[in-house]
Amino acid sequence: MSLLSTIRNKAAQLSLFDPSERPSRDQVFRQRFRLPDTATLQAQISAEFSIASSNFYYPGRLFLSEAHLVFEATDEHICSFVLPLIGIRRVERMASKSYLFALSVTTFHGLKLNLQFVGLRSQIEQFCDRLKANLRDSVADMRSLKKFLGTVYSEYMLAEKREHVPEGGLGQLFKYPGDAKKLRDKSKMRLWAEYMRDHGRNITIVRLQTFHKLIRVGLPNRLRGEIWELTSGSIYQRMANPNLYTSLQKEYAGRKSMAIEDIEKDLNRSLPEYPAYQSDEGIDRLRRVLTMYSWRNPEVGYCQAMNIVVASLLIYMNEEQAFWCLSTLCDTLLPGYYSQTMYGTLLDQRVFEALVEKTMPILWDHLVKSDIQLSVVSLPWFLSLFINSMPLTYAFRVLDVFFLEGNKVLFQVGLAILRINGEELLDVSDDGAFISILKDYFAKLDDSAHPNSHNEKLRNVTKFQELMVVAFKEFSVITDDMVAEQRKKHKNHVLEGIESFTKRTQLRNLHHVGGLSQPQLSIVYDRFYQALQSSRLGLGPVQTSMDFETFQAFLAGIARWAREPHDFQRRLFHRWDEELRGSLALQDVVAGLGSIMQRDIMASMAYFFEIYDEDGDGKVDREGILQMSEGLLYITRNMADPLSPAASPNSSLTDDKPLDVGDKYLSSVSAFIKRAFEYASPDDGEDDNLIEPVESGASASSSKVKANAALDPSHPLHITLPTFRMVVLADEALEQFFAADFAASIKLLPAKGGREKGTLRDLFDSLVSDSMRVAGEVKRRIDEMERQAREQAEANAAAANTSVANTTADDDDDDDDAVGDYDRDVLAGAEVEDLSRAEAAAARPRAPSVDDMLS
Repeated sequence: MSLLSTIRNKAAQLSLFDPSERPSRDQVFRQRFRLPDTATLQAQISAEFSIASSNFYYPGRLFLSEAHLVFEATDEHICSFVLPLIGIRRVERMASKSYLFALSVTTFHGLKLNLQFVGLRSQIEQFCDRLKANLRDSVADMRSLKKFLGTVYSEYMLAEKREHVPEGGLGQLFKYPGDAKKLRDKSKMRLWAEYMRDHGRNITIVRLQTFHKLIRVGLPNRLRGEIWELTSGSIYQRMANPNLYTSLQKEYAGRKSMAIEDIEKDLNRSLPEYPAYQSDEGIDRLRRVLTMYSWRNPEVGYCQAMNIVVASLLIYMNEEQAFWCLSTLCDTLLPGYYSQTMYGTLLDQRVFEALVEKTMPILWDHLVKSDIQLSVVSLPWFLSLFINSMPLTYAFRVLDVFFLEGNKVLFQVGLAILRINGEELLDVSDDGAFISILKDYFAKLDDSAHPNSHNEKLRNVTKFQELMVVAFKEFSVITDDMVAEQRKKHKNHVLEGIESFTKRTQLRNLHHVGGLSQPQLSIVYDRFYQALQSSRLGLGPVQTSMDFETFQAFLAGIARWAREPHDFQRRLFHRWDEELRGSLALQDVVAGLGSIMQRDIMASMAYFFEIYDEDGDGKVDREGILQMSEGLLYITRNMADPLSPAASPNSSLTDDKPLDVGDKYLSSVSAFIKRAFEYASPDDGEDDNLIEPVESGASASSSKVKANAALDPSHPLHITLPTFRMVVLADEALEQFFAADFAASIKLLPAKGGREKGTLRDLFDSLVSDSMRVAGEVKRRIDEMERQAREQAEANAAAANTSVANTTADDDDDDDDAVGDYDRDVLAGAEVEDLSRAEAAAARPRAPSVDDMLS
């Protein structure tokens, strides 16, 4: 698996390949609402939303994709929903005095949602036509809805007739972490049951402020897995690919890979304190999920800390749910965290340090002066999502909010930990004491935060509760935009470190360096990847081995004679490709260059001879001798005179100076041909003279052929390595060529003017960008759409108010209306009903408070 491929593919998925390229509208849409990769935004319009059983209205925008109807209020935290079209049972037109068009949507669970459109009649018609078409297309998929809902616990919990308990996580068999009574699990379940009865459940749930507050106070054990996959968006991936996990198990059963070997090493180190992972049941589930993900995403395969995260998911989820949640984590929520280079985690470590410096300058100055590395403690926090640091019951509380609000939560919680322990941390002067203080703090999260307080309420506040308050109130200023800005600022510094580490690692892993020095190896590495990057077209996979065309470009960069194509280049390519792969890896190139640049004249002659000894029998035939002479001419006529300034060690290949070789090599190669045929051996083994006297009476042409053995096909001949060496050493120029000039013709010099475009540094710089740039762009796009919607609403308000009285009566009886009769064929048995005008004209009080509910 290629390190470069991993980074490049991850960046391409997030539209970060070209930093100047803005994400598309569909990418913004999917990222914002965490929808599957196949979702595209087909229509959008301003609307007011309300639940029919209440009188609270929320202005916002409706979005429509092929399979989802999405609403988001102007204040996104007040109200939103993502409703799969297969979860809609009925669509009805309703009467409204205040709006031109209004619909009532009944979900699969019987919840009625009122949608009142704001906009031009033509826009509303277009949106409704598209909705009608998509609903019709989704009818066939509705057959699988009941089976899918049988896998979520909320369906079983609220069902009138309970039959089959859905398969859950390991917690069902081995108990959930923590004391259920102390965690008030039953009270939380009751609150969620009440909320779901009034606001929908699983795929049809409406997310009001109560939804966010219920998550922040901690999820009940039995619903945690379902809410995690709902808020992360993995539930929509699972719906879109109902049989993928099972098919992967069948397809790859019994197959082995490097990732599987790494997985086996870590299985018994995954949450060993939890009883399930001391049994075959828990280990087998963990193995299957990690293995199937490694097959589905071979570019990532298996990476550090994945086992910890998946082990946590499996406590509350079944295998398929955990598989899709892991996919969403790696691909969307934490891009670059779980990869060979961990570039996402390393970048966020630099961002975290910058935020500490900005929010706690005194502590930061102390850490710098004491040479304490903050990343020593913070890197495991981010990589394991606090699971390896906190007790599990509290780490899962952090995960509850993380899946809902994104990875800014990791920064908020991390900063809160340092703020709470700031005074103690100012007294330490080494990494060991720093780690010890924080480890002791995590072990006492269940203790009172104010044990000596006279206020009983304060004494009852635990250290974890204090941590959550500080994180989400004091550090609420840490937003996605702020994180994105910091990532952009520190990206180059992190990429330089990644590049340097990757380079050192690959060079260190070379098993044969061919006698090249470290500076020379560094140049070969840079030019190798520069040639690969220059030859890559489009967004195909980045290769770590070069084909012949790329090899030609690479060779032309280090040897002047290689600027023109010749058969010698192809022979050299095949000579370096010892494993007959048809491509050259970095190791092949290093070994090949080392063989040419060696200063031993005998070894150099032997290497050149082997290039033309195609079958490896130690002989070069007549045709090979001629091609060998052509190769010598090709190299020497395009090679600078070794005594000229262009051949000096400090010269650059880009200095196009006239060559002054003269006839030295030309005459020597001519003499080489003559001597090679003169001392060649016949293939039949006879020791006859190759140059025979001309028989009397023979024609001039036939005499010429017999006199020149090179032109006489009836006398096959060959030369061996000893003969080749003898012929070369008989000529002073050729002897100099193999002793020094051939090796000196390879110039491993840095590109003129420093780093060139297309080097590995540019590859990383263009491939990897901060993952939150998309999130920032999403927010900008959404804000822009909301602004346009408000302007449009203001422009059309007057027209809508003046025409509503005239249009309402006509619309009630107009069978050709865009909305009036389209609902009749949406679903089997669906009918158009006019709702009461009195119900639609209810007042609009502010959204209700839920403090009493959560007390």
